[in-house]
Order: sequence, then C-alpha cells, then structure tokens
Amino acid sequence: MANFNPSGINHITIRVNEIERAEEFYGEILGFEQVRKMGKSMAVYRVGEEDTLVLVEAETSYDPSSRDYRVDHFGFYLDSEEEVDEMAEYFREKEVTVLSGPANRKRGRFLFISDPDGNMLEFFYEEDEE
Repeated sequence: MANFNPSGINHITIRVNEIERAEEFYGEILGFEQVRKMGKSMAVYRVGEEDTLVLVEAETSYDPSSRDYRVDHFGFYLDSEEEVDEMAEYFREKEVTVLSGPANRKRGRFLFISDPDGNMLEFFYEEDEE
C-alpha cells in the first residue's frame, strides 16, 4: 500500500452555522448546483465536473455564543471497497490514528483518519448512481 495514489479529491466538507444561509450563498450567489440534500442539515454541491463541496450545519447552531465554522474534512476517492480495507490496515501498521471505519454506507465503504495535526481525512469508495 506504500504506492497509494488517490484518483482525486472528491469533496471538502465545511461546517456552517445556518444551513439555509449557506445554501443561499453557495447555491444562489456562487451558482453551485445542489446535487443532494441529506436531511435538514447537510447539502452537497457540484463544483466543476466531479468535485463536490459538502455543507454540514454545526451541532451548536442554536447557540450564538458557540459558533462553529471550519473545514471539517477532505475526502479522497478509492477504487474499491477492498482498497478501503487495505488502507485501514496500512494506516494501522503505520500507527496513524483511525477515527472511524472502515464501515459501509448506502453505496460504498469509508474510513476516516487523523493527520499528525488533527485534520480529518476520509478515504472512500462509492458506487455510481444509476
């Protein structure tokens, strides 16, 4: 697994304090196409041909004294569910902190790790929508 080479950055997820205001900014002002709405607190926008920006409303949005805005994580494409599992094993061997996974989701498999500074990275495989 030392020759790991992701096929691209799939998404960047950012926390926002008011999802409606953020949707208006990214959708109407910047003109990004909303491709998915996940519940009331998550929206996915297409940026370019394949990349996406994910907005997630902060869990503390109800409290003005606890504003939470930040880049949440970066997501990297992998080519198969098996590669997700291989990456998990590789990271464990290298003593990289595995935060979550590997685990299944509706159309694929994912793994979250932490870099040395605490930044969260996601490695995942997802089947195409058909």
